[in-house]
Amino acid sequence: MRLAPDSPRGAALAAAAAGAAAVAAFAPLQWWPLAPLTLALLFHLWLGTESPRRAALLGFLFGLGYFGVGVSWLYVSLHDFGGMPAPLAALATALYCAYLALFPALVGSLQARLGAPAVVRLVLVIPGLWVLAEWLRGWLLTGFPWLSVGYSQIDTPLAGFAPLVGVYGVSFALVLLAGLIVLLVAGGLWMGLGIFIMTRIVKIDV
Repeated sequence: MRLAPDSPRGAALAAAAAGAAAVAAFAPLQWWPLAPLTLALLFHLWLGTESPRRAALLGFLFGLGYFGVGVSWLYVSLHDFGGMPAPLAALATALYCAYLALFPALVGSLQARLGAPAVVRLVLVIPGLWVLAEWLRGWLLTGFPWLSVGYSQIDTPLAGFAPLVGVYGVSFALVLLAGLIVLLVAGGLWMGLGIFIMTRIVKIDV
């Protein structure tokens, strides 16, 4: 299975917009379906290119939108409460968001370099790499664990996994769900497989 590539400019805009929209899955809005849907869009874009560099760029743009919206409070903290001049606070916030965006960029590059079939990437490679990247982000340079995607699912069926596997396990289940959504949209044999796995996930949680 290979999805048709999107136009480079449209894909870039879609990746950045998806990242920004994904933040609404967290409190206080808690529009949790946006998390798997926006991730599914990113994965669709990744499957539309065979270039690791292009996949990394799409992941980076997703990360810029994601952290640019989700970490906007950092500017307020630095400028309003820390007294830092506005230009410096804006620059520091932008650089920090760019650093955080390197982690989804890394996932995009690695999943493309592995060259696995699309279904393997969606149900195994990408979920595994995504969780590894979240763990690294929460550990390197004292760590920044906020906005791990698993935290967006505290009031959903996936939250039932948290006592067993923690937030990173929930993140894995969520990213897997996003991959299954791509399979469902692709249709055919993979639609049946996706429906079966999704029902298993729900049944396990119940």
